[in-house]
Amino acid sequence: MKEITSYQVDLTYQLTTHEMMKLYHYVSRSEYDVYLYQNGQVADAGNFPKLLSFFLIASSKKPLVIVIDGEKPDEGYQHIKQLLNKNVKQAKIRNRHKVEVDNDISFVI
Repeated sequence: MKEITSYQVDLTYQLTTHEMMKLYHYVSRSEYDVYLYQNGQVADAGNFPKLLSFFLIASSKKPLVIVIDGEKPDEGYQHIKQLLNKNVKQAKIRNRHKVEVDNDISFVI
């Protein structure tokens, strides 16, 4: 079952370019859609130029919101957390939404 889960993450320092590359490579090869949010700015973590631009203006002094869309988002989050292991000061789940598929959908034309 697909879920959309968001996590609030406090970073100890700004991500390095190497950490951004690791995050991008993981997300672009995974089955997850991952978005980052801070101060009204949103970035698709599977798009490296947007990810890089996002971190140019992001602050390590404010929490970062990571939104993961896909099956078993907790597993994706655990992998992302391992990639950023030394940088995650604190993290918690903000919201979780399960998408239930209704097979009885009909269209009226």
